[in-house]
Amino acid sequence: MKHFSAILFVSNRKQVLDYYSMLGFWCDYEMGFVEREGLTLIIHESDEVNAIIPNYPTHGENAVNVYAMVEGIDNLYDEFNSKGAVFQYQLRTNEYKMREFAIKDPQGYTIGFGESLV
Repeated sequence: MKHFSAILFVSNRKQVLDYYSMLGFWCDYEMGFVEREGLTLIIHESDEVNAIIPNYPTHGENAVNVYAMVEGIDNLYDEFNSKGAVFQYQLRTNEYKMREFAIKDPQGYTIGFGESLV
């Protein structure tokens, strides 16, 4: 494999792209691509309400749609916080030795970010 992209269906692509752009992601408004440091999303607009299915709240707070391993999680959290990110859950250290947080976009999709402590 050379590349991985998650595809998320939304009702308002511009709204979602504006959000990720505000957080420092590169966004291609024509194609719906969102990218930052190897994390790539493809945002498709859909008129089908049933096609927009974020994992939360159906599966609970920890059920993110995409999860990215990072280095320097505290700095990333501070950056997103200063830019007005909406958090699914705040920065925390969990029992399986991960420091992590998750953001939520305007359509309810969540991205978790984690850094291993071991």
